[in-house]
Amino acid sequence: MERIVFFDGLCPFCHYWVQYLLERDENHQFLFAPLQGKTAHELLPSYFMSVDTIVLLEDKKRIYTKSNAIFRIIKILGGVRKILLVFKFLPTFIRNFFYDLIASNRFVFRKPLEYCPVPRADLASRFLD
Repeated sequence: MERIVFFDGLCPFCHYWVQYLLERDENHQFLFAPLQGKTAHELLPSYFMSVDTIVLLEDKKRIYTKSNAIFRIIKILGGVRKILLVFKFLPTFIRNFFYDLIASNRFVFRKPLEYCPVPRADLASRFLD
């Protein structure tokens, strides 16, 4: 099953979480692509192109965004972090309120990057753009 995590390629906060996923994705279940890249424009409908939103695309059919994407990623990764799935039972509008609060303030502590960083050579195959 192909799973692509789309993220804001100019966001230092997003890059931190991409690195977090890369380190814990022992089975190489996820590929990564910036929302500003060619892959996102080819595979995602335009209304999913907001750089304030994480998007998980599974098998080019199923799309998860915001808190739903995060919970799906947690479920796939498994392990002790699955305890966080208890919060999935909160209504989506409440979960996404907190997601949006964090997303809208992600540049408070670090300014946006000028360009999407090039991944390390050993991780390059996991990035589509």
